[in-house]
Amino acid sequence: MRVGIIGAGISGLVVAHQLQKAGIQHDLYEQADFPGGNIKSVRIKNYVLEMGPNSLLLTPEIEKLIRELKLEPEVVEANPVSGTRYIFRDGRYRRLPDSPLKLMADTYFHFKTKYRLLQERFLPPKPVNPHETISQFFERRFGREVLDYAVSPFVMGIFAGDPDQLLINKTFPKLVKYEQVYGSVQKGLLKDPPKRRKTISFKNGLQTLPLALGSKLLGLQTGYPVEMVTKSHGKYIISTTSPDYVPREYDVLVMAIPAHKATPLLEYTFPGLAAALRNVNYPPVAVVHTVYKKASVGFSLKGFGALHPKKENLFSAGVIWNSSIFPNRCPDDEVLFTTFVGGTPFAENTRRPRMEILKGVHEELKRNYQISAERPVYQHFYLWHQAIPQYDLYIEDAQQFAKTLETDNVFIAANWCSGVSIQHCVKRGLKVAKKIQELASAQTA
Repeated sequence: MRVGIIGAGISGLVVAHQLQKAGIQHDLYEQADFPGGNIKSVRIKNYVLEMGPNSLLLTPEIEKLIRELKLEPEVVEANPVSGTRYIFRDGRYRRLPDSPLKLMADTYFHFKTKYRLLQERFLPPKPVNPHETISQFFERRFGREVLDYAVSPFVMGIFAGDPDQLLINKTFPKLVKYEQVYGSVQKGLLKDPPKRRKTISFKNGLQTLPLALGSKLLGLQTGYPVEMVTKSHGKYIISTTSPDYVPREYDVLVMAIPAHKATPLLEYTFPGLAAALRNVNYPPVAVVHTVYKKASVGFSLKGFGALHPKKENLFSAGVIWNSSIFPNRCPDDEVLFTTFVGGTPFAENTRRPRMEILKGVHEELKRNYQISAERPVYQHFYLWHQAIPQYDLYIEDAQQFAKTLETDNVFIAANWCSGVSIQHCVKRGLKVAKKIQELASAQTA
């Protein structure tokens, strides 16, 4: 058996890593000159800048990978203050209460909303509606204020999406389970609480992980843009634009690339899936890194960062306080902000000229963080034209098609299939690799 894998993001790398350990022949094709996909870390001057994810949760699967790759000395844990989150409300940043007792004692929510929260455990569950959105779910169980000033900004921070469009059963399936099994979300949280995980990164950024995986793979071929996948006599043929490429036949195909990149490759062989993938929406997101001298910042940066509800009409969707979370992200006398502009609710802001976006970010930071400096020490701009797949109504067809293709030995290991976080992608990669190993074992039995 030989396996062809397209895409050396974290999912594709994990699949290849597992297959190599199992002794299964494979080739991993990557268009870029280095692996990582959406995980991009850059060291410029004295700054460690993340273009994609900024941190990850230390799940058992990721912990095992780190041990196998001997990356323990490179791991950095988040500072304790990173557990604190802020929300912009009524013209200023408000600390979001991080426990039920603090929530009830704090003035963040109005009394009526607090009463509604107390009543949620007594609300009867409704039958599962596969098309129920995040907004519909939270508004009927907790009320509008919780949706607007807690849920919506976090949905923007995780998915760059609009809770009016994203489906609750696709994005937060455990909350749906809590309502159905335990009768309410709060009862579910008490009886089956989510496990607390450490938040980590690496000394040189998150791309340390995919680079380490790539360095161990014998079948990784970077700088190989795939242009088409065809099928002949039960075998898959991957065609690339590289002049030195020799076509090979594969028994199994793994697609580990974004939906919009997979579409043109599959039009000839799997037109149904290609058509469904065209409907998967990826909003644009601009990532702006801004550095100031610490002495010029009047706001106390003791937390992970701050999120901006759409109702507050700010320029950006939120800000991560990188220098507060991990050590050595910038010199000790400076602070590093990562601002996110765009996503579905703020998409129009990404269409402005680059210098206008940089100026808009600086002016917003200066105003909200009481910054006395007239200009930043440093700014960096990166634009994701298509950032994160949206788990809305339009992604369902693609996900259903993906399941049916496994009978044709085609497997999907991509973040549009089973979760957008690094943790989800690693888990999916392991699952796909296990299925391929079982297939190989069945053929040799």
